[in-house]
Amino acid sequence: MRRIGLKWLQPGMVLERPVYGKGGRILLDRGIALKESYIRRLADFGVTHVYVYDERVAEIIINDVVNEETRIEAAEIVKDAVDNIRFGKELKAEVIKQAVTEIIDEILNNRDALFHLSELRIAGENLFHHSVTVAIYALLTGLSINYHKEDLLKLGTGALLHDIGKSRLPEWVGPEYEAMKNHTVYGFEILRNNKGFSLLEAHVAYQHHEMFDGSGYPRQLKGRNIHEFARITAIANSYDALVTGLYDKKLLPYQAIEYITAQAGAAFDPELARVFSTNIVVYPLGSLVRLNTGDKGFVVKIPKNYPTRPVVRIIEDSLQRKYQKNCPEIDLMKELTVFIEDVIEE
Repeated sequence: MRRIGLKWLQPGMVLERPVYGKGGRILLDRGIALKESYIRRLADFGVTHVYVYDERVAEIIINDVVNEETRIEAAEIVKDAVDNIRFGKELKAEVIKQAVTEIIDEILNNRDALFHLSELRIAGENLFHHSVTVAIYALLTGLSINYHKEDLLKLGTGALLHDIGKSRLPEWVGPEYEAMKNHTVYGFEILRNNKGFSLLEAHVAYQHHEMFDGSGYPRQLKGRNIHEFARITAIANSYDALVTGLYDKKLLPYQAIEYITAQAGAAFDPELARVFSTNIVVYPLGSLVRLNTGDKGFVVKIPKNYPTRPVVRIIEDSLQRKYQKNCPEIDLMKELTVFIEDVIEE
């Protein structure tokens, strides 16, 4: 399968992965041949990339760290939690923690898989799926630094509900409003006052906008005065917002990781930023890239812990000679002077 930007889709291309809409409803299923009307519909829902069949990379299969059904169900639980707070009801802690437990179990059962998250955003429900995504990224980081399952549950719960305080704000209040900063305090109060949640989980909601250098909010905490769960969630939150364009211009994964790396020691804990980057699919399977040699090819294999050094199947060399069959492959783990220069959207 090949990852392709929406603007490059052509009628007749066949979807290799389904596209989901609100409530987990399938907008377009795997195996559908695209029509102009379908492509327009995907654009209307804010979908930016899909996977289509391409015989040159037909064997690529993406093994999900957390399956789509689990993610959709978790997003619905977050949506229900937000609605409950808005209507003055109590959060259902048991339901929320069961959802986090299921996510943890799937991650533990798929420890060799990498998280291809940015392609599978469910159209039209960014906020709720953002919360799920942040929780998964946080859990992957926690697992990488050997958290026990009890700590993973607290970290995952706090990360899943890191934005719950936004339920106390009017829906028209966007990120540009100063009042938006109050969501951290509201989130802390909501979770602290519910006996089903621990104080640590409440502090993730409270501190996930604190910065390592003390320039964050609401209390300008610095360094390790910020709880580690919140420092992890801060990185996960920022990364996902960048790659999905949640609040601003959307970045490609490798650009977002460059930002996270550049901000290590300033906005983010430098060691946690390093660990975080080892779990990120910087160049997704099936994406078309250009090497510093001038060759173009598809990413066909990504080594665990070294996602910036994939195997690339060359389809066009530096002299613009195209390969249709028997395409050569370059393993960047072995060819150390070769690196990916750019992701090609075509």
